[in-house]
Amino acid sequence: MVDAIIRILRSILCKTNNSYLPEPTSIGEIDNPELYKLLKELFPDATIFLSDKTYKTCSLSDITTFLKQDMTNKIGYEDELFDCDDFSYRLMGQFSVKPWSALAFGICWTDKHALNCFVDYTRKFRFIEPQSDETQDTLKTWQGTKVLLIIM
Repeated sequence: MVDAIIRILRSILCKTNNSYLPEPTSIGEIDNPELYKLLKELFPDATIFLSDKTYKTCSLSDITTFLKQDMTNKIGYEDELFDCDDFSYRLMGQFSVKPWSALAFGICWTDKHALNCFVDYTRKFRFIEPQSDETQDTLKTWQGTKVLLIIM
């Protein structure tokens, strides 16, 4: 009986950073050409690097569930030592574990700031401020006005 329960729990949960985290409810997929087109339509002047042929998509709720357990936003900001680019790299690294690593999730550089981004199952692009875990539809003024680079 206990073995059966453990197997069921393991099928529902994935082990990430010594804590248990529900798997994303990957609702669909987006292929490289479609994702590239979507990003270019939103940010025509940005350089875009997509490393995979296909990506999984999930809900905003899945992303916020992940962000709630992640501690990246709890790290103290230190100018030039642990600043915006370091926060965005750290959060990208946290998402780079199976099965979360299959998501259309990445790093975004603007003319003033580095942050994270993802595309959800409705094909909606969102920014994530890794220093606060806030998800945003648009950039705030202090984050910049122009997206220069997206890496997924």
